[in-house]
Amino acid sequence: MTIVAAKRCGDRIVVMSDTMISDSNLTRNNILPGRLKTVVVNKWLTISYAGLSTQAIDAVRTIYTNPGTTTETALKYLLEVSCRHRSKLDFLVCSHEFETRLCKISNGKLFEGAKTYWIGSSEAASELSRIKVSADGFDAPFGHISSEEVEFKNAFHDFMGHNNCEEIGGAIVDCLCSPKGHCYNSHAGVFSWEAIPLGAESPGEQEERKRRNKTGISYYQYHVLSPSVRGQGIVGFYLSQARTGFIYDPLHYDEAMRVYSVGLKEFSDLIDYAGKALARKHG
Repeated sequence: MTIVAAKRCGDRIVVMSDTMISDSNLTRNNILPGRLKTVVVNKWLTISYAGLSTQAIDAVRTIYTNPGTTTETALKYLLEVSCRHRSKLDFLVCSHEFETRLCKISNGKLFEGAKTYWIGSSEAASELSRIKVSADGFDAPFGHISSEEVEFKNAFHDFMGHNNCEEIGGAIVDCLCSPKGHCYNSHAGVFSWEAIPLGAESPGEQEERKRRNKTGISYYQYHVLSPSVRGQGIVGFYLSQARTGFIYDPLHYDEAMRVYSVGLKEFSDLIDYAGKALARKHG
């Protein structure tokens, strides 16, 4: 199970998801690297899934490789896939092909019109909906991020730090879908027993909290990295202590690729190079 939540804020859509893959038939869950649940297909189309991961990725690849893909053809095909795997595979579709659209496909039915949709664990969605995080005092770095967008992101980060859902976890993937192009947002932070909401503390206070939490297994630093070009379904996850990175490229590979003994700058350059290479390949 998983949790993917999307919120429309004007003509921007924010999609937040985890990476954990769980299987009731297995004794262990794939928490990290897990799999990317939100896949940027191109500059105007992003598809998220919850449920049967392999079948979902195959469906997204079919859409990606179809040169005649439109929002309508993508929705029609995903509805067919959802009907085929009823109650076991749901989708969220974000599109800026002609206008801003946020759609949910569940049990072979299409839903559209709400500002917020979720797919995955109903328990996680219920817990997430009860979290209220204020954006008071947050200074948007570029002046175009609304307070509701900040609150939505902060609530998801808080949920991931404190939730009681056994099948939710791993990395936090933050995807932005806007008329300027769809992309993943690079961010860095700390996983510990204490969550650090975005913009809620001064840099000095955050450093002090980090210092207190450097106590072994309860703490690790992470970086989520995206290429500088938009419209590419590639994202990197870097663990500072282990000097290990994971490259998610679900449009071409089922599993994340692991890169050992690499520095942050080198890994970041690798992600950017991969994104630019794909952009050149597909024009």
